[in-house]
Amino acid sequence: MRTVSETRDRFWSGVWWTEWRRWRQEDRMAEVLAEAGEDSMAARTVTERHRWLERGVKYWRPSPPLVVAVLEASERAGVPRRDLRLLALNRDICQVGDDVRVRRTWWAPVLAYSALILILCHWALLSALVVFSPASWISKFIGVGVITLLYWFLWPGFGLYSTRAYAAVKRSGTAVDEAARSAMPPKAPVFALISREK
Repeated sequence: MRTVSETRDRFWSGVWWTEWRRWRQEDRMAEVLAEAGEDSMAARTVTERHRWLERGVKYWRPSPPLVVAVLEASERAGVPRRDLRLLALNRDICQVGDDVRVRRTWWAPVLAYSALILILCHWALLSALVVFSPASWISKFIGVGVITLLYWFLWPGFGLYSTRAYAAVKRSGTAVDEAARSAMPPKAPVFALISREK
């Protein structure tokens, strides 16, 4: 069952697209290495792009270098990778200037639970239409089963971007913020070289 759930999450996250791009980049990297050699600037460029896509596959979305550094530091600090993937996928971990923070908005829980209520109401409405139809009980049972199976497949897609994303922020947001503070290089104080005295 866990394998089915992980496969479904990978499908809805769209990481398959990043995997395809990484695979195409591997072909491009082989071409550049054959033509220009491994010490060329072109080889370094395609290799760096491949690394960026590789980390994008790991965390389900290619992210800026500072965000990736914080994701890796958070994972070393013990934050579960599934939460880091949800944060990266929904861009809830973002770069603001020179800092990386977990985004917390007032509307996130409203949106998350509204999506859940909407999906449940829609499932209930379709099931009620089948149950109150003039079909036989076996047909009704099969109809409700098919509708439930359809929503069992669709809900994880909505959940990745709503309730599960909000839960990941609540569960791991503080730990990621702490890892971000420790992973960021220290900021040097800036002093004026020329005094502005009149």
